[in-house]
Amino acid sequence: MKRSFLFGALLFSGFLTAEARSWRINNNAGVNADFTTFNAAVNAAGVQDGDTIYLEPSAIEYTTGSISVTKRLTVIAAGYLLDPSNGTYPGNPGLQLHTYDTRLAFFRLASAASGSKFLGVTIAGSVYMNGASNIAFERCLFGGGLYFENGTNNNTTVRKCYLNGAAISSSLSATITGFVCENSIFNSNAHINLPNLTGTDNIVRNNSIANASNSFTLVNTYFVNNIVGTFSQNSLTNCTIKNNFFQVNQTLPGTATNNQVSANMGDIYTATGSFDGRFTLKAASPAIGAGLTVGSVASPDCGAFGGTDPYKLSGIPNIPTIYQLTVPVSIPSGSATMNITFSARNNN
Repeated sequence: MKRSFLFGALLFSGFLTAEARSWRINNNAGVNADFTTFNAAVNAAGVQDGDTIYLEPSAIEYTTGSISVTKRLTVIAAGYLLDPSNGTYPGNPGLQLHTYDTRLAFFRLASAASGSKFLGVTIAGSVYMNGASNIAFERCLFGGGLYFENGTNNNTTVRKCYLNGAAISSSLSATITGFVCENSIFNSNAHINLPNLTGTDNIVRNNSIANASNSFTLVNTYFVNNIVGTFSQNSLTNCTIKNNFFQVNQTLPGTATNNQVSANMGDIYTATGSFDGRFTLKAASPAIGAGLTVGSVASPDCGAFGGTDPYKLSGIPNIPTIYQLTVPVSIPSGSATMNITFSARNNN
């Protein structure tokens, strides 16, 4: 029987409780898992609110057709940008044993999915929010987008994610409050377009934005410690705007403080290495120590790698993982034991 070594000892996961169950999804040939698609897991009667789903590495997406999630689930995958030999999207070496990511295509989150969490998942399609609240996307890669379609969507967090050409946007029929986007990377025209945010607890902080022809549109937002590499003016209405770097000569209200406009992005980032590592700051970057205090961190760095909870390369989940494994090709006939060597790490 083949088994996946992706997550190491799953029982050590801090997400599990005595009542909840965990389920494996794997569509690789010869692997004995609970399900082969995300659709099947979500629709299974045995999968209940509070359960955890583990998506294991595969070259094939785990969603087929349209699906609406109507359960409160924690979905954990392997991370992304794991293959350093990928010439288009160079990854980070030595973080996972397998270099495949785990991808979901298009899906919706209904109100009954409120409280769900996605960790380390590559979301190749779009996620549509339909009145779902308390949804967390952490250490995920968005290749599609996050779209607030309708209903009241409270307390959505996008934290330590990588958005590649993806937009966070909404229809005007959706109500959005308590939106938080922190320590994330926006690349290849990825942007936020949320002109209908309401309330006073919307936060966009410590993000790194680059190569963006599409500017940001936000209202009623605490906009702090960001590096904004857009090519045109950003629309920031009724926002608190502090300690940001803007590539353009951004027009700012009189209440804005400690921002730098017409910033040279070439002076800020290393711009070399893996697809996400290139957003680390240069040794002499003006963004070092230029941020407004975040929690216990005074004068943090601006951008995704600053603050109290910095971006994590490749979105590696904060559970133990195996990154090296040596298994004998064969063992002598009649042997009762087999020597296996593996290397694991804690990813907190």
